[in-house]
Amino acid sequence: MKPVHDNTSKQQMVTGVKIKPIPVLIIGSALSAVVAYQWAGSEMTIAATPDVASPQEIRKTEPETAPSLATPMQEEPAVNDDLEAFRERLMARFEGQLDHPGGQVRLLEELMRYLNQFDPEHWRESLSALLLSWFPDRGEELLNRAEAMIAYQDFMEQQQYTLRSMGPDERRDFIWSKRRELFGDAADEIWQSELQNYSLSQSLKNLDQQPGATLAKAEAYTRAIQDAYGDEAARVVERRRQELTDRFLSLSSVQQSLHEQAPEQRYETLRGIRQQLGMEEQALDRWDQLDRTRDDRWSQGENYETKRQAIVEKYQPGPEREEALDSLSRDIFGDEMAAIIRDEEAAGYFRYRESRVYGQN
Repeated sequence: MKPVHDNTSKQQMVTGVKIKPIPVLIIGSALSAVVAYQWAGSEMTIAATPDVASPQEIRKTEPETAPSLATPMQEEPAVNDDLEAFRERLMARFEGQLDHPGGQVRLLEELMRYLNQFDPEHWRESLSALLLSWFPDRGEELLNRAEAMIAYQDFMEQQQYTLRSMGPDERRDFIWSKRRELFGDAADEIWQSELQNYSLSQSLKNLDQQPGATLAKAEAYTRAIQDAYGDEAARVVERRRQELTDRFLSLSSVQQSLHEQAPEQRYETLRGIRQQLGMEEQALDRWDQLDRTRDDRWSQGENYETKRQAIVEKYQPGPEREEALDSLSRDIFGDEMAAIIRDEEAAGYFRYRESRVYGQN
């Protein structure tokens, strides 16, 4: 898709000749939507967004001379200073990243957000002019990328009801077909995090369905993380260790095994899982103590629920029942915790009726 630029128009953009303000926002009403693109999300979010002009409209009205972001009332040194300062920050932040599609998308998102804040009613020619002026060697490439971004958002808006009617696998295939149509092979890099997360999710699903000891599954899980994230695996584990641990502990087969184990065996298994995910000895000791503390709390809670039910069956609703429940909660939990428990019950929440997830609560 080749933009319509004549050489005179391009030169005028780069030299910065000022004319009256020209509308800058086809991305304009879409900029809030651009921020929510889900470039790296594992789940699709479909939200109603303002009307978005088609990518073709980006090219339709090229400025005869370079547009100015400032209105006549705004043409003050501070405006130009702000724009120049933003340019310097942008260049510094994305230095060396623009050879990669993911870096280009992140830069465009930031530039779009800035233009929206600067003048939310305009964007079109300003975006084009800034890209061509600030990035003379790749302005056209970036502009093409911006058009693909807008086309993708337009697709997501137009197809939102169709997408909602699809199952997860069908929806994923449908979205990825459009991504590859618009972005080609670059889609794999732009949505790399989503692909990695999907790969790991599939590995977890397979592990959950397989027989075998929990610690053997934990070892297989660490290999799946390595396969999904490659050279980034160590950094991902370091940064997201608790999240990754919780995802494994949430597997139904893992919880079933932990529920079947005696306490000491369960503590050993939980320690082994965390150790497999790179947790240090001091942290392992702290978690071991927390597991034991949680068991004590749940034992108290089960005792409380049993006695509470007896009181509810014995007394009719009223002051006498409430007094008995207050006394019971204080006897078991102490004054401070009893007040919390009773407030929760008044709001309809009974914490010890929740499912026990070993390693998490």
